[in-house]
Amino acid sequence: MMKRVFDFMNLLNHQIPDHQKFNGGFYLSIKKLLQQKLRDFFLPHHQKLESDLQMTFNWENGR
Repeated sequence: MMKRVFDFMNLLNHQIPDHQKFNGGFYLSIKKLLQQKLRDFFLPHHQKLESDLQMTFNWENGR
């Protein structure tokens, strides 16, 4: 995945040793109405990102 990030940013491919996840944690669920409002708001931005990257993300999964 990092190669794709480097390619997207037009950087040379680089191996990152010991890549760690920082600031991971547990987050409380949000109300369904707020969740839908956020989905609706970000939908055009998600669609443009997918188009620009020529990738499809699973936005509904939330992770």
